[in-house]
Amino acid sequence: MVKERFQDVTVVVADPDPRARTVAKKTLIQAGFRKILTGHSLSFVRESFDIEMPELLIAETELPDGDFTEFVSDLRHHKIGNNPFLVVSALTSNPTPELVKKVIQAGADDLLSKPFDVKTLMRRVGRLIHERKPFVVTGDYVGPTRQAKSQKEANAERFDAPNTLKARALNEGTIDEVQAMVDAAITNVNTKALESHAEDIEELVTILIPRLATGEIDATARLCLDRLRYAAEDANRRLDGTIYNHVSDLCQTLLGIVNSIRNCGGTPGERDVKLLGPLNKAIQLGFDKNADVATARQITQAVLSQIG
Repeated sequence: MVKERFQDVTVVVADPDPRARTVAKKTLIQAGFRKILTGHSLSFVRESFDIEMPELLIAETELPDGDFTEFVSDLRHHKIGNNPFLVVSALTSNPTPELVKKVIQAGADDLLSKPFDVKTLMRRVGRLIHERKPFVVTGDYVGPTRQAKSQKEANAERFDAPNTLKARALNEGTIDEVQAMVDAAITNVNTKALESHAEDIEELVTILIPRLATGEIDATARLCLDRLRYAAEDANRRLDGTIYNHVSDLCQTLLGIVNSIRNCGGTPGERDVKLLGPLNKAIQLGFDKNADVATARQITQAVLSQIG
């Protein structure tokens, strides 16, 4: 078995408590780490990512300038940094069941209780290198497998995410080779998320059309519209560079119609409601792997011409 070489691994540690940061850094040094950056806030973490993505992030769950779990979720959805598969270990001195659930649901790999010793650190790091959980992707979650929040998530395909901590510690590939592996996995995640969004759009539009036909927007319709808006926004963000890039105009149009209905203040516009069905059909065709792209583009243009 290849021995880990932690001296080349970059670790970012974020904790508002100076004493806790010092203890964490000393423990990491004792474990063999040398490239250790420490700070007290999410702003520090973001700035460190702009300079160089680490292979390991260790951060206190309570930071002064933001919600760490939201940060992890944004990282996993590739809204922060260039590696959504970064190994993330959260820190806390009070691991309540509620906090543990929140951290895991956000997509973190691990939760360390403070203070931790070298033996505990090495055991956890070893697990993250050699026994990291596979990842799963849905429209609203990207991260290590967790207790599924839906049947779709329970049935979603698992895959081994690029592990840059493992690659650097075991000297597996050059920096460029590892980043190429990360970039390929990002495209794969985007494709999976888009296909999940397509299923969500189909389900939500099917629920919405008969409800909106009554001329009112009830609580269920509002919830569906909000979910539909998220699906359209996130799909639009992920489409570039994927095999589904031609669906971009349709998703943008869907977003506009959803916002129009959501913000109408009362009775939804009849034209907006009527367009939901054709838009959904065109989007489903656009995301159909077996459909002819040229045909899908023609139908897209036909639907868009109705909207004008």
